[in-house]
Amino acid sequence: MGQYHTKGLYNTYKKNNKERDALDYYATPPEEVTNILNVLNLDLSCSYILEPCSGGGHMIKGILDYIKSKPHSREFWRVISTDIKDRESIVDSLDYQNGGTWDFLADDYPYNEDIEYVIMNPPYATIEPFVIRGLEIAQKGLLVLGRLQFLEGKGRYEAILKDNPPTDTYVYVDRIKCYKNGDFSNAESSAQAYAWFYWGKTKADKTPTLHWIRRAN
Repeated sequence: MGQYHTKGLYNTYKKNNKERDALDYYATPPEEVTNILNVLNLDLSCSYILEPCSGGGHMIKGILDYIKSKPHSREFWRVISTDIKDRESIVDSLDYQNGGTWDFLADDYPYNEDIEYVIMNPPYATIEPFVIRGLEIAQKGLLVLGRLQFLEGKGRYEAILKDNPPTDTYVYVDRIKCYKNGDFSNAESSAQAYAWFYWGKTKADKTPTLHWIRRAN
C-alpha cells in the first residue's frame, strides 16, 4: 500500500470544527455491519478495533454482535469509539471503550497506534480524508460503508483509488437505508446506492475484486 498523508490535500477542511455537527450523521443499521463482517469473516480476536465516527453507536452494536457470535469472543479484544459530537449511545458502555469526543481528522486525535481495524460510515462530505486517515492508522484492514459513487471522481481517483483501491468492494443488490440523525422511525425507502469498501492490508493478493451483497433483512 502507498503512504497516505493529509497535509495540503484538504485546505478547505476546518479541523476541530464543531459546526460539522449533525453533519451528515446517518446511522448505519447494526445488522448490516454484522452482515458484512460475516461475509468477510474477519478474525477480530486479540484486536483493537476503532470506530471514529460512531454517532449513536449503531455500527458499534453491529461490530459487537459479530464478535460475540464467534468462538473467539472470550479472547481479548477492544472496540474503541469516538465522534466529533457527544451523542447518546444505544450500546451498553461496559461492552466497549468510549474514547471521547474527538475529530478524527485533527492533529491531536489520540488513537493512532495499535489499531488493527478501522470500521466506519464516515460523513460523505469528508469521506476522502476519513479514508486516507483510516488507511494511515489501520494495521490490518479498513472497512467503510459509503455511497457507491465513492468510486467516481478524478480527484478521488488521484488521491486514493489510483494507487490504493479497495481490495474488495461489496455492492448492495437491494437498497439499504442509513437513518438521518439516528432516527429509525423514518421508514421511507432509500434513494442512495450503498457499498462496503474494504482495504485488506494483510491480503497477499491486492487485486481489486467486485462482489455483490444482499441486505441482512
